Amino acid sequence: MEKLDILIVDDDVGIRMLLSHGLERAGMRCDVASDGVAASERIEKIDFALVLLDVMMPRLDGVEFVKRLRDRQRRGASRPIVLFMTAAPERADLTSTGDMVQAVLSKPFDIYDVVALCCECVVVRRNYESSGFATDRGPHFTETYNR
Repeated sequence: MEKLDILIVDDDVGIRMLLSHGLERAGMRCDVASDGVAASERIEKIDFALVLLDVMMPRLDGVEFVKRLRDRQRRGASRPIVLFMTAAPERADLTSTGDMVQAVLSKPFDIYDVVALCCECVVVRRNYESSGFATDRGPHFTETYNR
């Protein structure tokens, strides 16, 4: 399996380190950003397969970042898989993200569950795209995962 580029966006340095270490051990390449502004700069340089995105961050939160991703996609940019991370999934208003977010991870999370979910999302996306039925919307399987 080819290495996947994953962008981890969270204002908590410990979470960024934990996720990048776990995902890199699973054979993925990771880049990190501390907020949506830094993530916007990174996404212009690299076509990430997946973005793990905190909902509540300073400067530019996860919901606003997803709106920027949608605008990029409308201009022809590739569409990464987006997984939201939040400590309060019941309070996260994700209605404005449309079908851009595939899953919501509830904090605290188990790193093994996150790695497994990232792999599952990528496999589903690849199977969907190779099926001949792929559209720019991609597969939609939004769920909330928590322990």
